[in-house]
Amino acid sequence: MKKLVKNGLMFLAGILVLTTSCTQNDSEGTGGKGTLSLLLTDAPFPSDLVESTLVTIDKIEIRSTTTSSATTTEEDDASQYNVLYEGEGKVFDLLDLQNGITEELANVDLDAGSYDLIRMHVTKAEVVLKDGLATFDLKIPSGSTSGIKIKITPELLIESGVESTIVLDFDVSKSFIVQGNPKTPAGIKGFLFKPSLRAMCQQFTGVIAGKVSENPTTPTPIANATVEIYTEGSVYASGLTDTNGDYALIGLPALTYQMVFSKDGYTSVTVDNVIVKAKETTTQNVTMGKTATTTP
Repeated sequence: MKKLVKNGLMFLAGILVLTTSCTQNDSEGTGGKGTLSLLLTDAPFPSDLVESTLVTIDKIEIRSTTTSSATTTEEDDASQYNVLYEGEGKVFDLLDLQNGITEELANVDLDAGSYDLIRMHVTKAEVVLKDGLATFDLKIPSGSTSGIKIKITPELLIESGVESTIVLDFDVSKSFIVQGNPKTPAGIKGFLFKPSLRAMCQQFTGVIAGKVSENPTTPTPIANATVEIYTEGSVYASGLTDTNGDYALIGLPALTYQMVFSKDGYTSVTVDNVIVKAKETTTQNVTMGKTATTTP
């Protein structure tokens, strides 16, 4: 049953404090059943010409490492998988799931034990431009056959009587590749669908949230500023500020990150040594100044 979480930051604060989601030990559970809640969220798409990015999902499975020796090859043994959802295709607009907003994919009871992989069957993907200018139906590479495989790191341990939570981050900017010039509707020739997802165990992740504004004394919110988080020199996660200048990046492993804030017309700001702790929210507010212009 779908559950759209509108108040993303309040919801996250609750689950990060209260839930036990994953484990890093080698225990295989003690029998019985626990509950898994599987949530979907999105890293934003950087083009303001796009109205929606839609995916249809008709089956989601999770692989047990307790019942047999699991591998990540294409010849996966179907007996290793537990079905989390199977039925009529559920349609999700990924652009609705930003800044900490999530939607529930499944909520099921599972046998106690460890699980290392999620397999998601996507039957359809499409991009709709604003003002009804165009709709692009995209070719699915493997979502309707073997399924898109998403590694769970660290492995999920379901314990008897315990509710666990995993968030799937569907990175739209990496998954829907623009063909042509994304700055004008006429320049967009189509999209390639290359699904990019990561599965995050809430027990070992935290949140970075804050506000981007223009003036430190009388803050003026900056909407649609790009927020990027770097680890080891590569972008790990990204987001866009909303109309109030607020942003929230969820499901971040407990590490130290570099953050870069940018928007056309403003001077980019880099913040080093941003520390994320498990089950906590790190607040990082930033002030950006307008880029100086010269008169010819």
